[in-house]
Amino acid sequence: MLMTEQSIPTEQIVVIGDSALRTGFSLAGLTHLHPAATPAEGEALLQKFMADPAVGIIIVDERLLEAADWRLRRKIEMAAKPVVVAVPGRDGPAEQSESISKLVKRALGFDLMKRPGANGKNGNGKNGKENNGKN
Repeated sequence: MLMTEQSIPTEQIVVIGDSALRTGFSLAGLTHLHPAATPAEGEALLQKFMADPAVGIIIVDERLLEAADWRLRRKIEMAAKPVVVAVPGRDGPAEQSESISKLVKRALGFDLMKRPGANGKNGNGKNGKENNGKN
């Protein structure tokens, strides 16, 4: 079956943040740009777009996300869709932000960057414990 352009589902990418963040993503070609000068505005927009089935990705200033209510942050963590991506604002990354590898590990449940045997141990022993030759 040949798919036509009309049959490919499209989802919106939404950007929530200050003017610098919105301008940057506007230059990248995104059009769903929403200003949020205060944490309350950011939280209201996050709640709105989390409930919108047409939204696939929400890009938000990390400081707005950190200031959101813990229940909303928990909902975001548990949701498969839309994907919420926090990006540093013009002041740079927040001190408490997680590295990309930690975010991937949390989302997938395992560390993509860790190679087997990287620490000299293969971890293939009995019951998931390393095998020292002492069985």
